[in-house]
Amino acid sequence: MQTLYFFMDLKKGVKEDMETIKQGFNLYLYYLTLPVLLIFILLNTLAPIYHVESVDISLMISVVTFLFGFLISISFSLILAKVSSLKSALAVETGRLVSIFHLSKFLGKEFHERVRQHIDNYTVNTLRDYTSYDVGRESLYNLYDDLDLMEVKTEKQSVHANSLAYIIGEFESNRENLEYLTQRGLLFSLKAANYLLGIILIVLLFLNRNDFFTNCLFIVLSTVIIFILLIIEDYDDLRIGDYTFNISNSEQLFDLLGKPRYYPKGILNRVKLVHGKTYRVGVINYSTGKEKVINMRY
Repeated sequence: MQTLYFFMDLKKGVKEDMETIKQGFNLYLYYLTLPVLLIFILLNTLAPIYHVESVDISLMISVVTFLFGFLISISFSLILAKVSSLKSALAVETGRLVSIFHLSKFLGKEFHERVRQHIDNYTVNTLRDYTSYDVGRESLYNLYDDLDLMEVKTEKQSVHANSLAYIIGEFESNRENLEYLTQRGLLFSLKAANYLLGIILIVLLFLNRNDFFTNCLFIVLSTVIIFILLIIEDYDDLRIGDYTFNISNSEQLFDLLGKPRYYPKGILNRVKLVHGKTYRVGVINYSTGKEKVINMRY
């Protein structure tokens, strides 16, 4: 009875602690930008105004251009570093899956067929939802569950089984890295600063128009600014760059498995189809949110 009372008191204490603990806020230094903005608003409102006869638009353009170029260079550096890491991780992922497939051939027909199916499911799921790489977890966990099906009757099979177990462990750590990299994007505050400075620069260029040359310069430079902002969005959302590399790796795996190549319908215009070959095409039903895979001969 004393033990029972002890655990009841312990449970009560834990409950009280849970009720008093608060999560709090995750603070960064750049959050101080907001109070600084309020201070500038107060200064602008309360401080005396000094009228300047003429505004030096050229100087303002130079300052904004410097700040815009500085932030854009930081954004591109972060994005290209992520893309480089993704390409390396994708190459490692493909190599690990190829090794797992070949090693499974020596460990029993049933096990090999299960591995073949798991790799196919994993490749299809990660190609379909590339920015949510956690969709590949279930296929990997199912692979772990099927390790009991391995036939380890000889010393050679034992060596292959040990190699397979090691490669699966290495593959899991690399998959976790891919999951982190594909979900990681630029800070919203950095994107907002890029857009704000880009818009201000376009406005200043518009105000600086005068003759035919400056009009043409405004058109070209403003278009380039929009192009830079949009290409950063494409890279950050993984619509270009390493996604093409992932498609190529997936095609290699489907060919190795002897399965028809799978493509989400949205990327059919980005791949080269061969006449006479059969493909699996994933079509999303937007009313239900589910995908239907259609076998198609091109």
